[in-house]
Amino acid sequence: MIFILPGSELWRSIMEKINNPHYLYRMTILHAISLLAPVMGSEITCQKLLPVIITASKDRVPNIKFNVAKVLQSLIPFFNNLPALVELSEDPDVDVRYFASQALSRL
Repeated sequence: MIFILPGSELWRSIMEKINNPHYLYRMTILHAISLLAPVMGSEITCQKLLPVIITASKDRVPNIKFNVAKVLQSLIPFFNNLPALVELSEDPDVDVRYFASQALSRL
């Protein structure tokens, strides 16, 4: 079993991928975050993972943004207010708006 502790070299390496110019790396990190959040707990999710997700919500690639909406939807049990979803629900891209609206409907 591998433990990924915030602050570790492995953690930093993973989190640096969210800034990779290739969008597939950024998508992979969003997927990893959706899997890590339930295991890490709400405190680490709020402090370490949520800022990464919020940054990704500003991405120029619509596929990243609608995956942010999906990840935020999976994190609804941790939070009751996700302003990034409101912002994404007003995005110019129809798919981004759709997935953000889906997530908002679950709040």
